[in-house]
Parts: sequence; C-alpha cells; structure tokens
Amino acid sequence: MSEKYSSFPASTNYLEPIATPVVREQKYFLNVLLFLATIFTTLFWGSYNMMISSQASTEIPFGQFIRSLIEHPSLLHLGVSYSFTILSILLAHEMGHYLACVYYGIEATLPFFLPAPAITGTFGAFIRIRSPFPNRKSLFDVGLAGPIAGFVVALPFIYLGLKWSILIPKSDNLMYMGEPLIFKLLAPHLAEVPGKEYLLHPVGFAAWFACLATSLNLLPIAQLDGGHVSYALFGKKSYFITWIFFSVVVGLSIYGFTQSPVAGIQWLIYSILLLILKRLAGFRHPPTLDEDQPIGTARKIWGVIGLIVFILTFMPVTIFNK
Repeated sequence: MSEKYSSFPASTNYLEPIATPVVREQKYFLNVLLFLATIFTTLFWGSYNMMISSQASTEIPFGQFIRSLIEHPSLLHLGVSYSFTILSILLAHEMGHYLACVYYGIEATLPFFLPAPAITGTFGAFIRIRSPFPNRKSLFDVGLAGPIAGFVVALPFIYLGLKWSILIPKSDNLMYMGEPLIFKLLAPHLAEVPGKEYLLHPVGFAAWFACLATSLNLLPIAQLDGGHVSYALFGKKSYFITWIFFSVVVGLSIYGFTQSPVAGIQWLIYSILLLILKRLAGFRHPPTLDEDQPIGTARKIWGVIGLIVFILTFMPVTIFNK
C-alpha cells in the first residue's frame, strides 16, 4: 500500500506523512506446528483409507486399525499418497492467494493448515489478509488465484484417483459420494457394473474433497473467494447476489433431506456457518481503496473461467446413503 502525504502551506517548505504502512513481523511457529499436525492426521486417515482400498473392503473395524497401527507404526507410510495429494492441492490453493497478495503488496500471512479428527484428516487451510485491497483488480486476482491454482493441481490427482479405483460388491452399509462433473468427464470408463460399486481410491477421495472445498469457496457469498470475485465484478450489486446464493444453499439443505438425512445435514451445517459469517462480518463486502479503477475485459473472461471451475466441481448432493 502506498504512503499518503499531506502538504503544509508553502511557507513551511515541509511534507509530513499522515499514514505509513504497518508491517507486522511474521511469526511462523503456529503455521509450522499446524502443518506438521495436519501431515500426521492426513497420514493417519490416509493409511486407514488405503488399508480399506487395498483389502477391497469397507468393513475394517476402526479399533482393529488402531491396534495394528500401535503395533506397527510404520503402517503410516500407507497414507503418504493421500496426504501428499490433499496437502498439495490445499497448499496450491492458499499459495495462489498468498502470492497474489505479495504481488499487490497486500499484507498476508502464510497458510494455516487445520488438522481434523475426521475421515479427511483436515478441515482445510486459510491465510489471513491484514491490509485492505488497493482496488477491485487486486481483489479479483487474490480471490480467484487460489481456486484456479488448486483446481489445476487437482486435475492429475482426479484422473489417477479414478483410474486406481476398484470394484467391490454392493452393500447396504455403503456411503455414497456425489460426483462432480469433472469426475464424469475424466472417467468415462467407470461404467456401471451390475451388483458392483466403485470404491474410490484414497487419492481420488483427496481430490474429491478438494473439489468440494473449491466449489464451496467459489460460491459468490460475502467474503468467500467467490464473494471477492463477485464484488470485484459487480460492486455493490454483489450484496444481492450473496443473498440469492445463500437462499440456494438453504434450498439445497431442504433438497438434501429429500435424498437422505446425511445429505441434508451437510448443507444445513454450511447454512449455519454462513449465518455465523454474516453475524461476524456481515454479508456486505467491504469496499477497496480505489473503487473507480475499471476491472478490464481480461478479468471478466477469467470470471467466466472461474464460473466454469465452479460448475465442474459443484455437487448438489455430497455424501448420502441409499
């Protein structure tokens, strides 16, 4: 951010800065600690998922896995491919944001990874942006750089994860995952087989989670990535776009309950999280320092590309049971 100066009367022959940029010292301890913890949790859940995949079974008791891991800690190496996949995609996404901030001189932290005691091993990652956006161009670039970078890195993992998926007998206890359009485009060979179901390889599951995170982030709501892009393109009109898509999310939770309770609960939780976001920061996107600078035709084209990525990764129903 450039410094602003106010000149005193000519007789003083003197300029005094009225604002100087504040640069905070970066502290990396928490970033490193959370990253190491996320490596462990993704290795843990990756090894569990890989054991299921290698044995072509969905009925490996979790307690049995824990006992095996305690007796043979080296089993964690089974989760390397899953951990590498999901961390690579998340890192690409967040570094897309971070490097765009560096380019525009916007103060931002390095990524914070979030370990999770859940089947994914992570809740994702985020960066903190500590200074205002200079203009709508910078807002657009920072908002879209993350999802585009993450999606590009995810593509080979989607292909490999689908290629390595295996057929298993159908079971009443199976949980099913919604298929984003990009999965259908990259795996036309996965045709239905009577009495069989495809068990998604852990690498494919990591890529699936990345698609889910990408599509949720690209929703043009408030200060999500998609909200940044929406405000950069449409200005104050983005407030109404936010409410339209928030209503869509609520509608998806209702639709989800018609498919299965699990599907409805997921969108309901996301609706509640968005309401918390509204309570904390509001649905009106804060303005940039220079609202009048035009965004340009090239970024409008990239906005269409961002919409295509959203369509390719979006799933109306995520996880469900039949």
